[in-house]
This record gives sequence, C-alpha cells and structure tokens, in this order.
Amino acid sequence: MNNSIWQGTQQLGEIINLTKKDEHRTILALKAALRLRDAETMGHSERVVRFSLLLGHELGLNKAQLRSLEYGSLFHDIGKIGVPDAILRKPGPLTCLEWIKMREHPLLGFEILSRIDFLKKASLVVAQHHERWDGKGYPFGLGGVQIERNARIFAVADAFDAMTSDRVYHAGRTFESATAELKRCAGQQFDMEVVEAFTRIPETDWVTSMPCMNDESCFAA
Repeated sequence: MNNSIWQGTQQLGEIINLTKKDEHRTILALKAALRLRDAETMGHSERVVRFSLLLGHELGLNKAQLRSLEYGSLFHDIGKIGVPDAILRKPGPLTCLEWIKMREHPLLGFEILSRIDFLKKASLVVAQHHERWDGKGYPFGLGGVQIERNARIFAVADAFDAMTSDRVYHAGRTFESATAELKRCAGQQFDMEVVEAFTRIPETDWVTSMPCMNDESCFAA
C-alpha cells in the first residue's frame, strides 16, 4: 500500500476500532473528522447526498441500495484527510506531482470505509467516484457498467452540485445551464440512464430538501 494512503488510514484507525460495531457512533465520528478537516467539503457532501438520493429514488433503488448511496455520497471525500494541507488548501493550480497525491484520495477513502462492515458497499462509491463512463477517469480507469451503479449516480449529483454552487473561482450556473452540460456529457463522462433520470425530476425538486428515508438515515443525524 502507498505510504501516504496507509498514514491517512491510521488517522481514523482508533476511532474506527472503537466504534465499528456501533453504526450511529461511527457515522458521527466520521462526519466530525471530515468537518474538522474541511468544513467546505462537508457542506458539499451533505448537499450531494440529497441530490444522489433524488436520483436513487427516481431510478428505483431499494432501501439497502439507497443507504449505501447515502453513505458513499456523504463520505466520498473522506480520503482527503490524508492529503497534505499544502496541497488540499493550495490557492493556485496544483503541479503534476501534487495532482498525483490528490488523486490518491479515492483509494484512501476506500481503505478507510472498507474496513467497516456496514460501509463496505458505500466504500465502492468512494473508490470509484472519479471514474468516467468513457473510461478516462481515475484511479482504475473503469468504464461503463464496470463502474458501480451508485458511483455512476453519484457522479451526476456531484457534477450538478459543482456546477450550481458559487465558488471562489466561478459563480454557480443556472439550473438550465447545468442540465444542458449534463446532457452534453451523457455517454462520455456520465451514464446516459442516470442523466435521463435527472431530466425526469422536476426542477423544483432539486431546490427543496429531500425527506429522510427513515428516522435513522439521511445524514445519520
């Protein structure tokens, strides 16, 4: 295993060992670790959970699949705890070597979550959330249905949030502009089936809160 991945995993090792038999406490511990590492990342994660669940419901996922999608979406960037601050918080463009380090975060996140029984399915979303339908993503270069379905769902939700959110370097796009971009990239970056599901959901549903699946889910509060 890459040394940086191992070191990052060790940061949560004690928490995981203490709480891996207690689902609720484990989720709270992981959320706290992610929030302390990067509050902006945590806010993005919580938004993208809602978008992912909207798509998951539209695509007919069952309760177990929705739960894995929820947790995979919430913790998709948990691996960034192993990325040095000099890279994660760098204000300017990353160098080639810095990008190599940054691109380790899906594998680090997978290493963390796959050690916890109830998060094993979610860990596949974490490992594959930067893969692309055309096989040009990372870290494995998977393509098409080789990519876990929940990871393909997450990719669309993640892109939608990235496009419509205000960032330091750009203003958020309109819903219409973001939708047009998703359609343009369907069959290349994104699964066409997921993009089609996105277009079937009314715009108003994207700007209102998605209700929790049950009292114990939805951000595991």
